[in-house]
Amino acid sequence: MAIAVLSVIAGAVLVIWVWLSVIRTVIIPHECSSRIARATVSVVIGTATPIARRLPPVAALWVLDMAAPLILLATVIYWLVALMVGFGLLVFGLGGKVEPVGFAIMWRGPTTVVMAVAAISVPLVLVAFTTHLVRLTEAYSRRERLVNSLAARASTPVDADQLLVDHLRGGSRDNLDLLFRSWLDWVADVHATHVGYPVLVYYRSARQLAWVEAAVIVMDAAALVTTLAPTWAPPHARVLLDGGSACIRDLTERAGIRLSAGTTTVSLQGREERTFGDTVLMALRAGLPQERNHSQAWNIFQAERTRYAPYAAQLCARLQYDRVMTARPRP
Repeated sequence: MAIAVLSVIAGAVLVIWVWLSVIRTVIIPHECSSRIARATVSVVIGTATPIARRLPPVAALWVLDMAAPLILLATVIYWLVALMVGFGLLVFGLGGKVEPVGFAIMWRGPTTVVMAVAAISVPLVLVAFTTHLVRLTEAYSRRERLVNSLAARASTPVDADQLLVDHLRGGSRDNLDLLFRSWLDWVADVHATHVGYPVLVYYRSARQLAWVEAAVIVMDAAALVTTLAPTWAPPHARVLLDGGSACIRDLTERAGIRLSAGTTTVSLQGREERTFGDTVLMALRAGLPQERNHSQAWNIFQAERTRYAPYAAQLCARLQYDRVMTARPRP
């Protein structure tokens, strides 16, 4: 009798646990996804990343590309298996018999309600997973759309200088503000979706320009404007820097990377090939007003850049964009 009671309790707890996981993952991820989503990401990525580091770039790229689909597959398998075990324990505890018939399982005994709930739960879980997959695909498409647009004109952080010059020469201050506002919306969407659905961090960019690098390029352009001409700078430049820095730092920390605040005073990640003087000269020739001298501008630019660039560099290294993106064949 005690075994039957424990079986019923264990089965009920397991079924409820699975449904809470489904609801937390699919319906209300908010600021923190379900434990199973985070655990699955940790296990799969913790296995795939060391393997990829020991492989040639082409093979490593294939392993890393497959990591995100494996995370999703492992999640739905966990849900289905846990449901089957949970309902099996309920049937056993209620006195029913579990008999395999071909590829199906027949339950016999006074467990009609449990059987009906089980028959409904499995397709509902599959529907929930399909909804989850659609949302992930939509979020990935929104992320990559703006990145692909930027990839046509920029590929490394030093291209932020040319991006700024093009907008200064080809338009007005409002045109530059429109660029920063578009990327501010992008940053907000990326932050919300990648926190709620942590597997998205490991959905690799379709182009050789990674989404993290794209964010750094546009934020560098905003940092240059606010550094050299703080009163002239478009309104969304400062907001983009604050929002983008918070987004990159948060996603980096959630990926298990810890950087001590204040330990980095100079950030040149990706900008080693160009001096700050050349950057300032390009911007001033394009029409950006100079409101600070070179020394002040350099110190403030570094103070801004250390808020996001070191974190972005560490996140790219963890995702191995720096090693395997060049292995992706060009169309």
